[in-house]
Amino acid sequence: MRLLDYLTGLISLVALPFIAWWGINQSPQSAAMLEARLEAKALHSLRLAGIDWANVEMDGQTAILTGAAPSEDAVPEAASIVLRSSGGGGLLFGGVSQIMARVEAAAPVWPYVWQAEKTAEGRFVLSGHVPSRAVQTILMEEAAAVSLGPVINDMKLAAGAPEGNWQGIARLAIGQLAQLKSGKAELAGYALSLRGSAPDDAARAAVPATIHGVAAPFRGAAVLEGVPCWSAAISAGAMVLSGLAPTETTRRALLAAAKRGFEGEIRDEMVVADTQVTDWVDTAVSGLARFTDFEAGRLAFDPVAGGFVVEGAATPGTIQLLRQDMTASAGNWRVVIMAEAVAPAEAAALRVAADPAPLRCEAGLNELLAGSEVSFEPGEARFRRESAGGLDQFAALAQGCATMELLVDEDTLNQARASAIADYLEGAGVRRPRLAAIGSGTAEGAQVMDFVEPQTTSRPLEFTGRERSGK
Repeated sequence: MRLLDYLTGLISLVALPFIAWWGINQSPQSAAMLEARLEAKALHSLRLAGIDWANVEMDGQTAILTGAAPSEDAVPEAASIVLRSSGGGGLLFGGVSQIMARVEAAAPVWPYVWQAEKTAEGRFVLSGHVPSRAVQTILMEEAAAVSLGPVINDMKLAAGAPEGNWQGIARLAIGQLAQLKSGKAELAGYALSLRGSAPDDAARAAVPATIHGVAAPFRGAAVLEGVPCWSAAISAGAMVLSGLAPTETTRRALLAAAKRGFEGEIRDEMVVADTQVTDWVDTAVSGLARFTDFEAGRLAFDPVAGGFVVEGAATPGTIQLLRQDMTASAGNWRVVIMAEAVAPAEAAALRVAADPAPLRCEAGLNELLAGSEVSFEPGEARFRRESAGGLDQFAALAQGCATMELLVDEDTLNQARASAIADYLEGAGVRRPRLAAIGSGTAEGAQVMDFVEPQTTSRPLEFTGRERSGK
């Protein structure tokens, strides 16, 4: 009996290291199994919450959070979810005890696009990029207050929202959509556009005025369904002029302007009749000079909506010069350009062949600026009418460039011209260049205009490359 006790004790002593090893490494409560279980639950909880940017690795009961965070509030939200993913057990009951965040900021998204849609049934659908969970919640609440059903949320967190009151502009878009029967708003960068169907003339007048009046640096444009006073439409190689002309003389002037630039068939369906207002004809004539270069589209005057609307497709240079011509003579009427910029074949070839290296972009853009291809009217910040082709090449080359800076000296006219170039590139779908004053002569020495005492230079406008990180 005593011998058996000794034997059992000896076996126990021999087995003890194995039991300890198994308990630590192989049992369901082992450290390795515990880490794997906590990691799996943490990842599952993150995915259920729609957080796909974060990853988790366990070091014992410490969760190491990694990934590229799309916003400042994304990290504490993910950390909170991971901390609760295995209950509140902590150290005592085998849950996650603490979080170590080793995340980095996500790269800015470009173009940064957010959309809101009101369906024919009155329901709202929100989609696109949103800068934070907090803003997402606010926009959902704003839409829920006016939606005739549950709001569909297809928004995704993303870094890169434009500076300024982005949230306020998005909320304004939801409020204006609520006044329509149906429609869609899009906030792309700094540009807010809205299309839809208004319930009456009062809304058709008020909504475009509100959208057009958004605070800088944002800009707005709206097109609502309705019968315009006058329009010119291009389709299938033909142009149709329709609507009312105040007098026979103005009808002939509009028809002559169309014939001067359009090579296809022109059908005159205009009727001479009282239009209540007559100060729009000169603007329509100036617009036709460039609208005839559109591939397809419509140029319309609608006094109820507050002015002119241009839709369709044309090259960036054509759209820019049409905008210049019409706004110069529009007076109190608005000119809303909602045309799609399309590159001509030769410009598209230039973009494909372009070397995206900063030095190659600098050389090409600066060569166009220094020559006559892209030039301004004397003493003005308006592009010359002959610059349409050069502007197309300019946009095509800039499309393939890395982030660029446009250096400019202290002269007021040159600063206005630099702003005109930046506005044009942004409107053409190119990332807006950063405007910087010429300081010590290098990109590193350049500072934002408002914070530096510029120095004179023989070259008032000059592009220079900048790393995508902004450094």
